Amino acid sequence: MKFLRIQDELNFAKKRYELTKKIETSFVDAGFIQIKPEIFEEYDEITAIDKNISTKSMVKVVSNKVMVLRPDITISLMKSLIPRWEDDLNLKLFYHSTVYKNKKNGDGIIQCRQFGCEYLGEPSIDADREVVNLAFNILRKFTDEFLLEIGSGNYIDGFVESLNIDSDTEREFKKLLYRKNKPELEAFANSLDIKPEQKELMLNILSIRGTLKEVTEKANKYFTNDRMKKGIEQLNTISTLISKEDLDKYTLFDLSMVSKLDYYDGIMIKGYFKNLYKEILSGGRYDGLTESFGRRVPAIGFTIYFDALMEAINR
Repeated sequence: MKFLRIQDELNFAKKRYELTKKIETSFVDAGFIQIKPEIFEEYDEITAIDKNISTKSMVKVVSNKVMVLRPDITISLMKSLIPRWEDDLNLKLFYHSTVYKNKKNGDGIIQCRQFGCEYLGEPSIDADREVVNLAFNILRKFTDEFLLEIGSGNYIDGFVESLNIDSDTEREFKKLLYRKNKPELEAFANSLDIKPEQKELMLNILSIRGTLKEVTEKANKYFTNDRMKKGIEQLNTISTLISKEDLDKYTLFDLSMVSKLDYYDGIMIKGYFKNLYKEILSGGRYDGLTESFGRRVPAIGFTIYFDALMEAINR
């Protein structure tokens, strides 16, 4: 952000500092310890782990091998921590750092400031509840007009498994879901050679959102398999926190939810403020991602997009 007046820049810096301390305090009070991720990653490692990361957007540095400025903090932390993992370890970590990407026109680099937390080593629903509750608490520090969407990676991934489609077709399907593009999704569904009950669900999948009761009733009308049912059950389980803490008015359940970074395989969350149509917060459970680094470790967390949060607060 550029400022014409020095005083405006200093006022903005003061607000940013106050906001930073407020978020850091939230993590520390919840028992999380700060950690610093590496700034450089190997290009081949990153692209092998998450094929949904845009290679064009990566900021590349060439020496004796191709490196990139950190495009994803969770992957960076897992690459550092999982190979050294010890049995019965339980870690609650948070970070305040930056990811980097090229501007779409190729003219310069975008620095995206992020806060986030990772809860590692705890497989129980208690970890899911604690992280979701922390997301609620942080959003409520800044406004009473926010929405936390909750979904499950198991529902969409279970559906994809039943379709028996190739990886390129899967990526296209998830891209359309992420953009909530109903007309293109309908054309996509009609182009596939799938069973009638699968096509019926694909044509209606964007409507499976609302209260938990509405979502459950809608989902049970359409095709399901065991993994998809597991996703529905995960929403039922996490809903006990929502009801207990009287958070229903802030919550929307959405079984069509997908993430731009496609490594969540359990509960997923996205947070929005009423005055800004951008994700302020996103995350979920990603046990499967840790296997890419040699060992399966229970893992759940979320990211706060600090620049979007600043924008929302200053409106």
